[in-house]
Amino acid sequence: MANLTTDAGYPQLTVSQYAHLFLKLSAHPIDLAAAQEALALHEVWQLPLKRLSQDQQQRVVLLRLVVLHPDLAFLENPLNELSDDGIQLYLQGLAYLRQSGVTVICTAPYLEELLLVSDTIYRYRPTGLESVDLKPDTPDTTGPAIQPTQVFKIACKQDDKTIFFSPDEIDFIESINSISTVHVGNDTFSSTLTLTELEAKLQRFGFFRCHRSYLVNLQRIAELISYSRNSYTLILKGHPAPKLPLSRTRLEELRTLISF
Repeated sequence: MANLTTDAGYPQLTVSQYAHLFLKLSAHPIDLAAAQEALALHEVWQLPLKRLSQDQQQRVVLLRLVVLHPDLAFLENPLNELSDDGIQLYLQGLAYLRQSGVTVICTAPYLEELLLVSDTIYRYRPTGLESVDLKPDTPDTTGPAIQPTQVFKIACKQDDKTIFFSPDEIDFIESINSISTVHVGNDTFSSTLTLTELEAKLQRFGFFRCHRSYLVNLQRIAELISYSRNSYTLILKGHPAPKLPLSRTRLEELRTLISF
């Protein structure tokens, strides 16, 4: 792993000097000018490392990996503390690293962050790694649109009790390996219903299937960010602000629903 916040001895080097230092240690041929452009480091190329922002430091870590070109790179929580613009540039740089032939493994505490960096995701269990099944269950779109007409509660299990939530209390619901998890503030609760069943019940209350694995309360949406041409993320209200993926195919439907 490479991390400029824990590596010592290089703060006085410029980004250019840092890159050439590791270039001398690498036997892999590299177009340094192309890497500089792909990682958006041209504006800070002659700045010392100690003057870089967190966003820029993280991209210099990617530069080091591009230069050294290991068979496998391990990145721990790479999007942590990055700005929205920083995430966009980091994802572009990560794609460049992968295109160079480096296999990358990322870890993160939140599934929605991992969905930004990979389509293949595993969850750690005491028994070992468990593959996360992101296959969608087929939503029912044949029925007519339903308007709010009744009071409704979502029942969730916690130990030996059942907890009931009103739709307006729920931020979003995610489905991992066919298990629906209801997010209320900083707490999570399990539901026995599938995401498709929950969608059918909650659609009338302003919930939207933004991704095959996510159902979001439209009232909780604060921002829509496009990190790339085919990558969209919904930022929700709250602290920390959850980031949910928005499928490209659902973008126009969302535009229609909330008129933007």
